[in-house]
Amino acid sequence: MRDYDVIVVGGRPAGATLAARLGQAGMKVLLLERSAMPSLPSASSPIIYASTMSLLDEIGADETAYARNTPKIRRMVNASPGLDTELRIPMLDGRDYAYAIDRERFDHALWENALRHVEGRDKFAIVDLLWERERVVGVIGANGEHISADLVVGADGRFSTVARKVGAEEHDVVEQYPTSIYYAYWKGIKQADEPVALAYGQEFGYGFLVMDSADETTVIAIEGQAELLNPEPGKTAEFYEALIRQQPPLNALLTQAERITDVRGMRRVGNLYRQPGGAGWALVGDAYHQKDPIDGQGIYDAVFTAKMLAQAILDWRSGKKLWGEALAAYDAAVRRETYPMYGSTLERVRGSLYDKTPAWAVTPLRWLAQDTLTMERFGMVLTRQIKPNRVMTPTLVLGALLRGPLRDFSRFLDRESRR
Repeated sequence: MRDYDVIVVGGRPAGATLAARLGQAGMKVLLLERSAMPSLPSASSPIIYASTMSLLDEIGADETAYARNTPKIRRMVNASPGLDTELRIPMLDGRDYAYAIDRERFDHALWENALRHVEGRDKFAIVDLLWERERVVGVIGANGEHISADLVVGADGRFSTVARKVGAEEHDVVEQYPTSIYYAYWKGIKQADEPVALAYGQEFGYGFLVMDSADETTVIAIEGQAELLNPEPGKTAEFYEALIRQQPPLNALLTQAERITDVRGMRRVGNLYRQPGGAGWALVGDAYHQKDPIDGQGIYDAVFTAKMLAQAILDWRSGKKLWGEALAAYDAAVRRETYPMYGSTLERVRGSLYDKTPAWAVTPLRWLAQDTLTMERFGMVLTRQIKPNRVMTPTLVLGALLRGPLRDFSRFLDRESRR
């Protein structure tokens, strides 16, 4: 007899939502988290859309808890010089808004929701796995404790201990466009009358995202080429603030502002998939699939992979499928959902941060970015209502390129009439 049916290593969004689904199905689950809860993760995707919230509805997670005192963002604005665009969040399942969540509050709410159904222990780090022949049968804690289970799931992030200990193979690895990201929360910033997510980029190779968040705070994130965002050891905060203050519109926001958290982030963000599982083990969330955060899809991917793995585990435990068959179905379902966005995200990284736009292409790109139908489609991609390949269809691109000159001419006539 094992101590548990499943041990989930990692109590952040992927691990907590997986544990909740399995616990609700009657399985005996132990959820482990190495950090104290509540606490901020080292790196995060601070935005969630209705697609993520709908998955959280399925496990009974309370929106009023994980988004407590957090403004609803219905408008995303690009304020980069020469590229003023606006995107309205499209409706999905009754929600036409996003949240720039407080990750400490969000993660803790999902942790507490999971503990309604399973046993959980925070401040518990694992250092190794238990094996019987070639099968994983449990974990070994940093305190020397041995805990056994029929299945061990690594939900322990990009640098997963579980993945490393089992030697999980990596594939679809993309290293050509490495990026780094840094973020912190601020108090005393007032952007606009309506909560907004503001993108700003004037320098080549990196850009900024400013979003209204919980308790009248604002999160400011910087993402860019890893070689450009490379602060000296121990000077990350100074580097981060200096970059922000070099941008006049952003510096103006900080006149009465105070940074209230440490500067957190990650260097050289990975882009890959890993082997989904093996004898006695499986991976979920960033431990399984990771990509650049430029489109804010990390938490959706975490909770979606958790849903698919939960179904695979239940199919296996009920005898519907052998474990190898269940793993293959899990891997296929995740790939169908995530791989189109994976390719699109990497193209966005290349185009936004690595490729310099030729002078002749600036105006056509502006026409595309300012086109209402194009922005509506892109919003549907962000909320996972359509696949990325359905945005830039030949018909849509041609229409946008025809509407762009007409829009410019209309603006010219409007300016002339005001003289």
